[in-house]
Amino acid sequence: MAYSARARLEAFGKGKGQTANMNRYFAASALTYWANRITTVKENGLTVSGDYRYFGFEVTDVTNGKTAAIRYCEDQSKGYGKEISTKKVLRTQPSDKDFILYTLQAAKGSRGDWQVQKQSWKKGASRT
Repeated sequence: MAYSARARLEAFGKGKGQTANMNRYFAASALTYWANRITTVKENGLTVSGDYRYFGFEVTDVTNGKTAAIRYCEDQSKGYGKEISTKKVLRTQPSDKDFILYTLQAAKGSRGDWQVQKQSWKKGASRT
């Protein structure tokens, strides 16, 4: 699922929610959500900048080798928004809200890659 996290950042960086990697690692409502979110962010003149770190990847359930539940944390404390036109980085003060716990439901796609189908998240998750 680390590939899906990277695909999401790549899509934000390109300002395009329908990249090859997004289509490879996301499907169903998760792909629709992120494609719309990325479009909205770009329309608002923003992109991402900085470092986003991921840790604590854990598969919590696998059913028949075809579906899985996954959990991981994202550290956004050194990741920021950035204005596209001015290239100004919108730095923020680090806070507990910089840590996000993602819970994903994934299924194997037709190519055999795990694709995020649904997701939820909680801001202010524990750093560990």
